Amino acid sequence: MRFLWVLWVILMAGAAQAEPDRRYCSSTKWGHAHCIRPAHFVYDTCNAIKVFSERHGLDSAFFARLIWQESRFDQNALSHANARGIAQFIPSTAALRGLKDPYNPADALEHSAQYLAEMTQKYGNEGLAAIGYNGGERRAEGFLDGKGLAPETVAYVPIITGLDAEQWRDAPPKTPDFRLSKTQAFLPACYEMARNRRVTALKVTPPAPVIKPWGVQVSFGTSKDRARDKANAQTASCRSAVKGRRLDFLFKKNRVSRRKGFYFGQYGSNTRTEAQRLCDRMRATGCTCLVVQN
Repeated sequence: MRFLWVLWVILMAGAAQAEPDRRYCSSTKWGHAHCIRPAHFVYDTCNAIKVFSERHGLDSAFFARLIWQESRFDQNALSHANARGIAQFIPSTAALRGLKDPYNPADALEHSAQYLAEMTQKYGNEGLAAIGYNGGERRAEGFLDGKGLAPETVAYVPIITGLDAEQWRDAPPKTPDFRLSKTQAFLPACYEMARNRRVTALKVTPPAPVIKPWGVQVSFGTSKDRARDKANAQTASCRSAVKGRRLDFLFKKNRVSRRKGFYFGQYGSNTRTEAQRLCDRMRATGCTCLVVQN
């Protein structure tokens, strides 16, 4: 018994000693790895911003301002649009840019710096790169062709750059001033800004169900609960046909009104033929359904 107690003490001491050594590091894709230690997060994050921006030819203060606006330096941030981590990469963009873990602040910052530098070079200035980062490259290119921007992006650009989007497109400044402070150098100004950051506890969410390529649609509603209730009512007479099948929910934005959209309840199928057969069986017992391609 005494041996087990001593062993437990040793293991706990080892774990406590190891925790301060925990760190997040960038990949070596573009140079030496740079790490951020949770115990020194403010110091290491500001230094990482400086290192990565200089490595990729990006203005350090512009980069810091953009990251601050994106996440307030919160490495666990998760937006309503599913943008993740300190640099707010959505999963599709992270995959496209080769970022494996958006919640690794060091690696996310370097991928963000490289992406912003690439767009700055592509579009000609930091303001247009900010548009691309917030609204997507397609929206930035449309804006250059005279199209409009989403209200969020219209507000986003001057917060970071001090100039509105039209100025960056039509009459960009030759030497923009992105300094964090008129009196302090970049690093001390960054430390001061970052000390007030707020960290969100990382939420563990179950993976989303895999949606099959075809579906038998039976209901819709403004929430999952309403769509589920309608599905239960619609399939009351054909329960035997859908027994053992999972009811999936797909959210689609409403393109007509200002409502956010609808949840559609459906039974998934791998092929159109399979979906049509299920729908036919349901109709034969009095249910209404629609075969759709996802």
